[in-house]
Amino acid sequence: MESDLLKIINRVYPPSQYSGIRERVYELISNYKANRYVKVDDRVTVLFEDAATVWFQIEEAVYLEGVDDDAVLKEAIRTYSPMVPRKDEVSLTVFVHVFNYDEMRNLLPKYNGIENSVNLVINDHAIPAKPIYPEDYGPDALPRSIHYLKISEPGLDLALKQATAVAISVMHPMVNKTVKLTDRALESLKYLIKDIQW
Repeated sequence: MESDLLKIINRVYPPSQYSGIRERVYELISNYKANRYVKVDDRVTVLFEDAATVWFQIEEAVYLEGVDDDAVLKEAIRTYSPMVPRKDEVSLTVFVHVFNYDEMRNLLPKYNGIENSVNLVINDHAIPAKPIYPEDYGPDALPRSIHYLKISEPGLDLALKQATAVAISVMHPMVNKTVKLTDRALESLKYLIKDIQW
């Protein structure tokens, strides 16, 4: 299954071509993501991203534009490419789940600063995550329910491959929790798809 995905993601398709494989892509990506989600609590979920999951976001963004426009395709690649992890990097998306307008207005602001509260813990060594798009967090920025973060440290790839215990830690007034990765989640983290250029 993963080999099928690798064959597909080596290029970005215009909507007219992507529409023919979209149903198959949904199946492949859904299965691929399954072990990459970490539930921190009922409100916060983390997804470990790599080239495959970012490629999917690019394709969906371009597809929703509905036209075969090379400029749109290039802009989507430019926007999302920083999310692809490189050597000794881990990328992740933090989702804060809100379910209605009242929660979006009154609860979501209480999660401000969560983007600076996430750590990857490898054998008790905590490595902080930082926003991939720091411009999203200016003084006038609205509260966000989705946060794109990256963790970087020399030797991180090797440390993950040798690790026996890895966890996600969120230390925030609304979330103060450390969650150990399952064996499957850890395995997927050890073999992220990196360094694909479109």
